[in-house]
Amino acid sequence: MLLVLFSTVFALLLIYVLYSCWCLYRNLTVAKTVGVPYVIVPWDSLNLLWLIARPFLLPYLKRSPFADTLWFALLSVDWPWQQQYTIFQRLGCDNFMSVSPSRNYFLTADAAVIDQITRRRNDFPKPIEVYGSLDLYGKNVVTTEGNLWKHHRKTVSPPFNEKNNRMVWYETIRQAQSMVKGWMADQTQPPQTISTLAEDCMRLSLHVISHAGFGVHLNWPAVKTNEGEQKLANGHLAATHEEDQQEYQFAPDHTMSYTDALDSLLKNVLWMLIFPISLLKLLPFRKTKRAYGAYVEWGKYLRELFMNKRDDIATGDAKQDGMDLMGFLLKGSGTARQSTSDNQAQSKPALSDTEIMGNAFVFLLAGHETAANSIHFSCLYLALHPASQRRLQASLDRAFGSRPVSDWDYDRDFNTLFSGMAGAVLAEELRLIPPVAGIPKCVRSDASPQPVVINGKKFYIPPATYVTLISTAVHRNPNLWPTGPPSDGEKPVHPTSNTDNDLEEFKPERWLLRDDSKGPGATSEADAHTTEHTEDAPNTATGTNVSHALFRPPRGAYIPFSEGYRACLGRRFAQVEILAALAVIFKHYSVELDVSEYSTDEELEGISAAGKKDFWDKAAGDARTLLRDKLGMVFTMQLREGKVPVRFVERGKERFDY
Repeated sequence: MLLVLFSTVFALLLIYVLYSCWCLYRNLTVAKTVGVPYVIVPWDSLNLLWLIARPFLLPYLKRSPFADTLWFALLSVDWPWQQQYTIFQRLGCDNFMSVSPSRNYFLTADAAVIDQITRRRNDFPKPIEVYGSLDLYGKNVVTTEGNLWKHHRKTVSPPFNEKNNRMVWYETIRQAQSMVKGWMADQTQPPQTISTLAEDCMRLSLHVISHAGFGVHLNWPAVKTNEGEQKLANGHLAATHEEDQQEYQFAPDHTMSYTDALDSLLKNVLWMLIFPISLLKLLPFRKTKRAYGAYVEWGKYLRELFMNKRDDIATGDAKQDGMDLMGFLLKGSGTARQSTSDNQAQSKPALSDTEIMGNAFVFLLAGHETAANSIHFSCLYLALHPASQRRLQASLDRAFGSRPVSDWDYDRDFNTLFSGMAGAVLAEELRLIPPVAGIPKCVRSDASPQPVVINGKKFYIPPATYVTLISTAVHRNPNLWPTGPPSDGEKPVHPTSNTDNDLEEFKPERWLLRDDSKGPGATSEADAHTTEHTEDAPNTATGTNVSHALFRPPRGAYIPFSEGYRACLGRRFAQVEILAALAVIFKHYSVELDVSEYSTDEELEGISAAGKKDFWDKAAGDARTLLRDKLGMVFTMQLREGKVPVRFVERGKERFDY
């Protein structure tokens, strides 16, 4: 019996290996026709067997002779972040093919090629099967293509306008003030260590997107005051029930709060990618039960928002509160009657209920993760680079003067921020840590080979090829960006990528076209309004990737929000939110690395400047290691492991300034 079982397993493995070898040979034959360099990978990084065996095999493979090969590097799902520009450097070119038994990939860090691909939406569509995880609640503008995508975009895009960007500005200021007050709650004690910066930024952004998109008003969690009173950070007395329900009253039958349901959903989404929801429901494991519970609870919140808005519209009680994305989706879901030239009626395609909730989910997900991560990483980079932080604060002083926050005005102030040091900080953070490390496209299997021009020569990408725009690499391509020498040649930021230049370093000053000591950027505020928008974005309220007053890299070289027709609809929404939050934080406060792991506050008071610098260097080394080694993709780029503790202090009370 055992012999039969062993023989069967062996035979199946042999068939699998032989079939894989045949598929690899077939794909290699196709890849050779392209004419660019190629790397043969024995299996795809997303191969199920590899994902299961990887934790056990990886320690041995890292000690093997294969550890330094290109194919081994490509076996990691997170290779675009881990390798940065390294693989392209080693190959000596900015385009190559990755060949495995499963499929072929055309991988590019070439701005000219990226520009061609993003301009040709029909030739290089999204591989929508890659976006299955975003279909949890229904098809949406991110997971569709062709005419269906056009209909989704037409329905979803109207709320992204300057009127609503203005509302995002004021709501972000309100929420950011509450967040900062929570950090600075007890001024009689030394500044508290903030080890929840990532979570706080996520909460801030969720509050903004909930109000802006759905009219759900959320208050900041309660904090302790000196008198021991339990208050909300924005000054309101804490209620006895969940703070999420201070202004928007959800049904009482939820088992999780609004924020906890979304947080749990995002933390457990991997299980929803591995197992179908119908199977996930039946699995007896604690983690899978938690994942399914979060999926159900968040679905209930989405449906409740949907039903309430639908009832309001039906009764004529609907009031637009914020962007009212749900209202726009519902209005776009009805079957409208249109008269034709012969007076016959036609029906427009409708969004189904699940498509409405699918778009609402994607809007909440992308809208709060992207902005939250950028605020988080901007704070960390500024803590690591105090000189850039001081320059940002000086720029904010020039922009706002002594005006109170209540007098900050979107029309007057946003473009000043966007075209000055604040915009440079945002641009540099997104250059180093874009929302996603690679943007997937494809040549469909039923399409003809698609031409791209590389260095003046035409190459053809075959059908059934995945095309990935490696944003982390093109953002670090020394052929596209001005470079300087590294700050410390003996201790490069990355061990192999751009070790001879400064493209791995956080230097927001590289974006400034002139010394901004007399004002932000190279154009006046009025010029910023007139030069802000380009042909990239027919809807000007979606904005551009970077202000015209700052350094403008070649088209295709800077793609944090992608480019072309499929560029992110919420780009300007995110820029407004991030810059407003950074302005609130850094106008009156500074962020510093927490060194309490190496020294107490009392010890710091009694040591020399050199001694303080030693402690700061240790904390900075820890932070840089985490940012280099522990970032990865879930939905967006974020720290998967570890935290960087920081402290926020009033300006003028900084302990470190290097």
